[in-house]
Amino acid sequence: MASKRWKWVLLENAMVAAAVRSWYSRNRTVQIAPVGMFESRCIEELNRGLKPGDDALHPYENRFYWEWWYFDAQFDDGHRCVLELQTPNIVNMFADECAMLFNVYTPDGRQYNNIVPFPGSVWSASRETCDVAAGRNTIKGFYPEYRVNFEHENLACDLTFRNLLPGWTRGTGEIMFGKPEKNQVFGWVVAQPRAQVTGTISVDGVENEVTGLGYHDHNWGSGFLPLYVSHWIWGRLTTDRLTMIFADITTSRRCGGVRVPLVFLALDDRIVLESARAQCSVAAYKSDSQGFQIYPTHVDFDFAEKDVAGEFHFEVSRELEMINTLAEKMPLGLSRLFGKVVAAPAYYRFLSDYQGWVKVGDERLELSGETHWEYMVMTLRSGQLPKPAPTMGI
Repeated sequence: MASKRWKWVLLENAMVAAAVRSWYSRNRTVQIAPVGMFESRCIEELNRGLKPGDDALHPYENRFYWEWWYFDAQFDDGHRCVLELQTPNIVNMFADECAMLFNVYTPDGRQYNNIVPFPGSVWSASRETCDVAAGRNTIKGFYPEYRVNFEHENLACDLTFRNLLPGWTRGTGEIMFGKPEKNQVFGWVVAQPRAQVTGTISVDGVENEVTGLGYHDHNWGSGFLPLYVSHWIWGRLTTDRLTMIFADITTSRRCGGVRVPLVFLALDDRIVLESARAQCSVAAYKSDSQGFQIYPTHVDFDFAEKDVAGEFHFEVSRELEMINTLAEKMPLGLSRLFGKVVAAPAYYRFLSDYQGWVKVGDERLELSGETHWEYMVMTLRSGQLPKPAPTMGI
């Protein structure tokens, strides 16, 4: 009897394994990128701007749909803020809640980091243009002007973001993963690569008139991202003349395990480059402040396309923010065990020194300073170094 039982167990295991292999072969996907993804458009096309619907709601009918509208600003008096409204699914795919992100950093070093949930009944968003609300907290506008009004406990803001550059996106703004009929996408538009920001920020009842520079982008998706994306680097660099956005996304093994780099560059009031013909290398990994995951402290970007080229070295000087994304879903001890065995998803934002150069036509700029960039881990285990990955399109 025992021998027979083990034969059945082996047979059942074989059947399960065969089913898994069959499912995997049917569902193994590669990334499908928009047409023109790997070649920068001419300057006239780059500066054409967006349509109102590009920054409107992009709803998808599945439980993994998510969407958010993001703003940040740094002011002349030393205040900084990060502002965001998120559709209900991003907060909890099993509950009808939306959320507001409202972070304020004061010149004297105080930090207010808030993710504020709201019932889905107070959420509204237009499919025609950017007109989003969670209760009395609103984002409204289109080129060349957006207005953001947020309130939470001891914080409030009334800010106007005015474009200093046209809005921008790659192709349709979406990257599709897998088969078209699955309709699994990742979308990104940068409505304000660089904006002049004016208005007020109130902290503890004290209202501050502020002016400075800001940024606004918009993301959405309809798939479970960890199935398609392993980890990414994303950041911005702004000087008196230069605006740069850089990213390096590494897909999961399911999507070929490739790197998808991106560099956006504007000089003065003109966009001059959008390029996936870039190389990114990372080094000097370090354990985070919680001992949960590791991150690279050195990042190098170089790019060259048409008459634009550049090289940059970024070196982390301080870990500004660390979020263990499992911490709110399970006890800390269990999240650490899960991180060692399965995956340790985490989000980081860093203060970083940089130095480099950019050449546009015959003009070359030597640059150095301080900026921020972020690192997001989805599928790497605690302490796991990413394997070398080929760069897509190069």
